[in-house]
Amino acid sequence: MRALIVKEFRELARDRRTLAMLVVLPVLLLVIFGYAANFSVDRVSVIVVGSEAEALGDELGSYDVAVDDLEIVRIDPAIGASDAELLLRDQEADAVIVADRTTDADALLSDRMRVYVDGSGLFTAQAAQAVFVQLAAEDAQNRIADAQASVDGALADAEQAEAELKAFGEELAEFQTAFQQALATGGPMPAAPTPPTGLSMPDLPEISAPSLDPDELVTVLFNPDLKTSWVMVPGLIGLILLFIGALITSIGLVRERETGTLEQLAVMPLRPSAIIVGKITPYFLLALIDMAVVTALGVWLFGVPFVGSLWLFSIAAVVFLFVVLGIGVLISSVSQNTGQAIQMAILFVVPQVLLSGLIFPLDSMPLGVRWIGYVLPLTWFREIAQGVMLRDAGLDSLWLPLAILTLMAVVAFGAATARMRFSLTHGGAR
Repeated sequence: MRALIVKEFRELARDRRTLAMLVVLPVLLLVIFGYAANFSVDRVSVIVVGSEAEALGDELGSYDVAVDDLEIVRIDPAIGASDAELLLRDQEADAVIVADRTTDADALLSDRMRVYVDGSGLFTAQAAQAVFVQLAAEDAQNRIADAQASVDGALADAEQAEAELKAFGEELAEFQTAFQQALATGGPMPAAPTPPTGLSMPDLPEISAPSLDPDELVTVLFNPDLKTSWVMVPGLIGLILLFIGALITSIGLVRERETGTLEQLAVMPLRPSAIIVGKITPYFLLALIDMAVVTALGVWLFGVPFVGSLWLFSIAAVVFLFVVLGIGVLISSVSQNTGQAIQMAILFVVPQVLLSGLIFPLDSMPLGVRWIGYVLPLTWFREIAQGVMLRDAGLDSLWLPLAILTLMAVVAFGAATARMRFSLTHGGAR
């Protein structure tokens, strides 16, 4: 028994990959995911447009809520309400304030502006709704405080007026007595007392009860009801393709090594790139079918809209699959058996779930963790899928994530080809 335990410890010490997974990986995952697991949105980026944009933008600086929770990235009076949706579709900001409802600077904020929010970012949209409700509440509270100060001033004036009226009454009584005496004696008539000036009421601000209903204050575009499924399904399509593509491809190619057919591939008159293409083509076609089925089910079962270009979505899915399959080949080429391939595929998939923005907003993560998310392919496919399906975004606003995915595909296949060439030359993984 003791000898067996010692033997297992020695075997474990020789298996550096498993040892690293047992010792280093838990600490690393805790640190990374601990910082990533954050649903809160610190600041909401805002563009202020409309004829009164400059005045309203300056005024927002006097509100504590706006200073703490809003980031005004642009003020442009030349842009009107008709362009608000376009600004949000291109993701230039989280929200757009249109200030063109009235030129009355004394009107309530909720009566002077219209707010549009990008609903494709669920947590950001919810945070934006809360911020603008708090902003309207702060505006109302400030006006109530001003009104209370005016009322307090009026009460003080009323107390002073009451004292003046009392003194005038006494003077008037004395005048009446003197007047009667003058009439009786024929003496000089007394001078009449001067009455106090009339009590002037202060001008109180007109306060209508502002609606603090988020649906009244904020118009949510692209996901009016802020349904979680509308935001999650486009990303889940990519996650499913990622899991199937990376795991199945890596396992399928590792079996070549386990069954001894890798040596047969090595002697065939084929280049490594041709071998890779030949091996992944069935998985690629099956993954395309899975993509079509999952997308159709997402639209049908969950009512997720598909308002954008099917061609753009399909091109992005194909490029994304090339990235995933290339990484699957790379995993298989460095794995000695199926168990290692499964472990590495899972290690590749798990960070995508938490760091791609699928669950936790990328903007809520620390910069270092956010950069990890930027190098994950699911981050960019999710952005494209949500943009096409929910916002009807075109290539002009999605070219960057598509270009990044294309670069990732080239790098993944280049690395997979080089590693496969090494494996075929040396007869296995090292």
